[in-house]
Amino acid sequence: MSPNRTRQQVTEKQPESTALRKIHLRIDKVKLILREKDKKFYDKHNHLFDQLEEPRQRFIDTINLSMDDGTTRPIKFFLVQHNLAFGPGQGVLRFIKDVYIPSEVGKTSLQRARDVVDKLLLEQVETLATDASLNHALHNEKLGGASCAVAFMEVREIGGRIQTIPLHFTEFETARLLREIGYRLAKYRIMGPYGFWPEPDNVTTDEQILNLVEDEALRTLLVKHLLTPSDKELLETLDKVYGRVGEKNKIRKKFKNTSEILETPYHDAALTWLKEWRATRRGETAMEELVSETSKAGKHYRNQVSKTARKYQVMPLIAEDILAVKRLLAVMYLPFKDYKPNGQIVIMDTGIAPAIVQSHLSGLSELAGEDVVIISVLSKRLGGSSPKRIEQLCRIYVEAAYNLGAKIVTLCNTMDSNARAIISKEFSIPILGPIVPAVEAALRFGKAMNIGVIATKATIGSGIYVREIKKHDPEAKVFSVIAPLLATMADLGEFDTLQPPSMNQETIAILEANLRPLTGKNIDTLILGCTHYSLFEQTIREIWKRCTGKEVHIVDSSRELSHYTLTYLKQNKMLSLRAEHKGKLSYMASKDDAQTFERSISEITGCTAGVMPIDIGEVVGRLSEEDRLFQKAVVKESKEDVNLRGVIINSNLSAEAKVAIADKLYGAGSLDISQSNGEILPLELQEEYITDLDKLAAQDKELSKILSHIKKLLSNKAK
Repeated sequence: MSPNRTRQQVTEKQPESTALRKIHLRIDKVKLILREKDKKFYDKHNHLFDQLEEPRQRFIDTINLSMDDGTTRPIKFFLVQHNLAFGPGQGVLRFIKDVYIPSEVGKTSLQRARDVVDKLLLEQVETLATDASLNHALHNEKLGGASCAVAFMEVREIGGRIQTIPLHFTEFETARLLREIGYRLAKYRIMGPYGFWPEPDNVTTDEQILNLVEDEALRTLLVKHLLTPSDKELLETLDKVYGRVGEKNKIRKKFKNTSEILETPYHDAALTWLKEWRATRRGETAMEELVSETSKAGKHYRNQVSKTARKYQVMPLIAEDILAVKRLLAVMYLPFKDYKPNGQIVIMDTGIAPAIVQSHLSGLSELAGEDVVIISVLSKRLGGSSPKRIEQLCRIYVEAAYNLGAKIVTLCNTMDSNARAIISKEFSIPILGPIVPAVEAALRFGKAMNIGVIATKATIGSGIYVREIKKHDPEAKVFSVIAPLLATMADLGEFDTLQPPSMNQETIAILEANLRPLTGKNIDTLILGCTHYSLFEQTIREIWKRCTGKEVHIVDSSRELSHYTLTYLKQNKMLSLRAEHKGKLSYMASKDDAQTFERSISEITGCTAGVMPIDIGEVVGRLSEEDRLFQKAVVKESKEDVNLRGVIINSNLSAEAKVAIADKLYGAGSLDISQSNGEILPLELQEEYITDLDKLAAQDKELSKILSHIKKLLSNKAK
């Protein structure tokens, strides 16, 4: 197209810039009708209208395209996923070669004009995505609304006027661009079997163009291990292709000017799957039924539109909008129905800890638009469990998060150290833990340091903190202390609010007893290796200063996990990017723990929160009988375990005795690991503590059990 566009062309293009506003006005009109004629539904759902008009995700990515002559050219790629409540995003990939530039923009700077053009193009894509959401909801197709586009143009200043100039690419250049789009969409975990899969618009893009995008996406999903075991048939098919292409293609090369990039082996191998997928994703069968004059589905659809028109006394076109909006709002009302790839941040932890992690996340303004689900999986301290049991529980929890619509899952230190590496290979959604970010933060203070770690038995016993630290700094000395009571103290409410914490003297004494083995080791940096311990940070700082006369750098693993989560979402283009609307916050816990969790959230955050009771087994949906029995056993043990620790904490023993007893039951006293890479510092149980315990045991059955267990341990150790 010539850059010298006529006035007629400009006039014809101008309405496109207002198309999104027209859709929003349609939604607003539905809102007014419902407020007037369906007050019950409106009162229940009116808070969701702003969210309905705001996209789930929007971003602009710049692709530095390798040209045939060896140069590179920046190409803009636009993506919007509007609403994913009904299912994975579905929409077109469009090449845009021109856009109307308002006359006033043509008189500004070139950079300003380019920014305006980016905004206009993004609005076009958002219009297509929003329209797709409404259309899928209207026809009850289990698909969300999404769309993407490539700017096949550049903005230039010619003869004192700012204009858009179409770009022309060779076949090889276009193929490289399409493959880069497929690679990025898969890498960002947007495109996949259960995610967005773009379709041709049959004007600027066709099936062959999508074949190249799909081929690179499928290859990336395989090579980066982003396919789940449930995609077994597809995985096996692609794996055969992977074996045939040879060793030379195992590492992704920058695209070269060869015919190789025009071949689509992965797409061709998955063709049967893709044909079925496309037919389902485009709703072809469903639409054929709906437009049929004789089909039951068609008659039912027309009856619904007619019935809605009569109920609200509106024209059929408005009735269709009412149907679509009501269906979307009804699904959006459920907190865990948002679809996986760009759904919610799910924080899974034990006790009160997930609320602590969320409190750090909420302080990051860039995450204000994110929906966050906080799940307290159990009251039980996983830190005293075996690695195999932690892995088994973690697998159930992550699958529940996946089914709840997670786009990313964060775990505690114990699950991170004992299960994350294994579980991450089984799920396509990213699973983050606090250990790597905590170590990175600790090493920022310097090298060849003395680093202290205070954590649970399972975390210390895994040796992961020592390995991670030594991997980056072999000269560092690591001293570890197991603190079994601290997490339980947090869950039992040994605090008032998170900022600032108010600790009673018994809590302070137990903290000091736990820290004593470290205060004499000339520690430079102390890692709080349990997400619960964030509550005690300020008190630990004060104790350390009083006992050593020195300040210590404290690394709070829960705070570092929050920053790491933000960085990961930004780098992988997974932020929702809601500029004006806050995301939804949902709290969940097991039925037995919901009330306690709700009270603890209020104490920590100062805010009232409604906690939804859930059954993890129901959420996973396919737990075997063995898994269900395992879950019941864990719940039973959980109550017993928390009660036992509570008895120790609330007993009249000295703080040193409490810590020593807990150490023998849950700590280094029963830990059997190699200590060559780091030193574990337990508190020894002294005879005077046994004497104190004997006096109390006569009056308390639980303490009697503790004493019997400890004496047995000491007897075995002596032998």
